[in-house]
Amino acid sequence: MSEELKIIKKIYGEKMMQLCRELFSTILEKPCVLLSILEKNLAPTHYLANSVIAQNLQEEFKDWIFSFVDVEREFEPVTTKTPFELLDEAGYTLYECKDENDIQSFRKYYAPDEELCTFKGGRLNRCYVFFAVKKNVDEIKRENFSSPKRQDEYGTSVISLQFSRGKTHDLSIKNRYNHTVNQPDSTFSNNLDNIIPGLTNSFENYFGFSIGSDRSGTSYFLEELNYVRGGDGRYYRSNIEVNASYYCENNIILADGQVVTKYAENKERYLLIEQFLVDFKEKKIVNMTSDDDAFVKSVNDAGTIKDIRLIKNGEERVVKVIYDDGAEANIVIDRHNAIIGYSNDKVTEIGDNFLEHNKTLESISLPNVISIGSKFLYQNDVIKKISFPKVQYILDDFMKKCSSLLEIDLPQVVSIGTNFLFSCKSIETISFPNLESLSKGFLGPAGSGKTMFKDDSKLRRVYLPKLLCVPDMFMSRNNTIEEIDLSSAQLLGNSCLYSNQTLRRFVVPEVVTIGNSLMPFNKILEIFEAPKVKEIGESCLGNNESVKRVYLPEVEVIGENFMKKNECIEEVFMPNLKGMGADCSVCFSKFLSEEVLLNGSSK
Repeated sequence: MSEELKIIKKIYGEKMMQLCRELFSTILEKPCVLLSILEKNLAPTHYLANSVIAQNLQEEFKDWIFSFVDVEREFEPVTTKTPFELLDEAGYTLYECKDENDIQSFRKYYAPDEELCTFKGGRLNRCYVFFAVKKNVDEIKRENFSSPKRQDEYGTSVISLQFSRGKTHDLSIKNRYNHTVNQPDSTFSNNLDNIIPGLTNSFENYFGFSIGSDRSGTSYFLEELNYVRGGDGRYYRSNIEVNASYYCENNIILADGQVVTKYAENKERYLLIEQFLVDFKEKKIVNMTSDDDAFVKSVNDAGTIKDIRLIKNGEERVVKVIYDDGAEANIVIDRHNAIIGYSNDKVTEIGDNFLEHNKTLESISLPNVISIGSKFLYQNDVIKKISFPKVQYILDDFMKKCSSLLEIDLPQVVSIGTNFLFSCKSIETISFPNLESLSKGFLGPAGSGKTMFKDDSKLRRVYLPKLLCVPDMFMSRNNTIEEIDLSSAQLLGNSCLYSNQTLRRFVVPEVVTIGNSLMPFNKILEIFEAPKVKEIGESCLGNNESVKRVYLPEVEVIGENFMKKNECIEEVFMPNLKGMGADCSVCFSKFLSEEVLLNGSSK
């Protein structure tokens, strides 16, 4: 093994060394070229090669490495020279404009009516501005070019290179023939490498730019693997992004593009797990963002921390928090320092935004928690099972984006806020035996039923025997429920079960009031019983074609379009009906004439 491969192995791991030996044997013939490319463009990591191989991205990785070398110059790296040096080789002198006076000093090179809009002022608020001027510019006269072409000698003798300010620095190369030739703002096709090979990479490394238009085809695979480009031009493996800051492996933080290495320099004391900094010396965990996240409080405030230790367990590690009473909290992290597990027997209350940005947690155990705040595990979509045996109260947006949950156990829950498991598609049974209060957005969008026939939920059974008030749009887009228990409910809001087409029997023994649009598209319901209901809104069970038994002994008022189009009714009991809206079931007239409706219910 060559000395170069030994260094690559030390910095990037054995898999990377093997991959480089396999893919870049030709480049390796020239000593230190490959190592130089890796060190300038990739922060230390032992896991990129594993990801490349696992996802079959060898060709993408190869293309990326080759984008940094000039094959015609025997694999000479194109990243070693500054933009000033490369443009000097191309016959230009490069100037960076730091203020408005710098920009105005280049106006002299432009003919009347061909001056750049840049000279009108204020461009530095939006862009980084450079000018590249040919060394023989005084010898190139405008009058010698009676038929201007965008990239003739005069047009390219003075060019302005302008990079937008922002996350991606979009590039415009502006021609000296402004307003005279087609697309003067796209000289050299806005590709710096068309001026001289390697200029794009040189600008990126020297000025910390991320130029979006030139080499996106070679580095996109890194972004797919969660690698983010820092201000030093190197890619870092990010665990999580919060408010445009990236929290990376090896205790690195990318804040506004700048690489923060403070905590990487003292790994004995600090460990960055996502956006949380474990301080082994001070025995606490700190949130490095300005956002509140109840995770930190759940660890720090559960008791007096006696010690914090890091225990290695293969590729996984455990941050073990030991309290003065001997109790423990365990934070399981993967090889990238992303949180994949958490257990804490001491905590009894979880505040808002608990691990709101986390997308990797696979298991959680909080057996003594009684209440959970809003946005609990808001973005997590990998966890499969949740059990909180003592939880009674849950606020809004609980696991709102999780679609992978298979089991949930909340035997004591009494109250649930809005958008509970909003995106959940995988659970087959929901049973909350003590739930009394529920808000909108339960297990799906609290919106219109326009997408009602496209639901892909696996939910079949819902048991909420103590729920008293069913909110508007309750499970309004679910089209899969076959069994439902609302045996204590007294009120059904508007658009409940709006899209359901799978219930064959709907019995609500305690309901007094039913809002508008109850199950308006269910075509297979056969039995509808609400023995205490007194008022039913409009368009309930509209378009239903199969109801055979309607048992509403106390109902007094029914809105328009009740069971519209139904022609299959065999038994109706509504002895106290006093008023019915227009366009109700066509069968009712038949029953009236045959005196099947009891006790004068035709009133």
